[in-house]
Amino acid sequence: MSISLILVPAALAAAAALGGTGVLGAVAQNRDASTEPGAPPAAVPIAVQTRMKDANLLAAALADLGATGTSLVDGELTATIDGLELVMSRTEDDVWGAHLSRLDGHEVTEADAAELMTRLDAAYARHVQQAVAERIRARADQAGFELVSETRDEDDTVTMVLNVRENA
Repeated sequence: MSISLILVPAALAAAAALGGTGVLGAVAQNRDASTEPGAPPAAVPIAVQTRMKDANLLAAALADLGATGTSLVDGELTATIDGLELVMSRTEDDVWGAHLSRLDGHEVTEADAAELMTRLDAAYARHVQQAVAERIRARADQAGFELVSETRDEDDTVTMVLNVRENA
């Protein structure tokens, strides 16, 4: 008997983006921010709730996207990416929330924030997939399985076929 496991990063990212607290729904939380009457509109940073939990996977995903100056100090992860300052901190739900502001002082648009967070979420999902696949490879033998084959499609879908050992 064999078991096939399919790890699909693109589907994970799409599911999160379409979920109730997906990127687009969370970005809009600063829409009602205002300034003093007659004053020019202030650049309002945008806050986004994510599904990301692991700091190491998050840092790796940021590196994949070309982020610079990434640092983790006092539980706050900061980075510069695509002309944006990204500050991430843990929420009450123990996931990373993102706060975005433009380096040039202009306002961050919802479209810019959603696009960056969607790319970051997809990169994070790929790293989660790699970590899960590595754990499966490492634990298969002691769990009574033999990894027969592993393939990766062009969309990064990983298919692993495991045989159940007869004496397991």
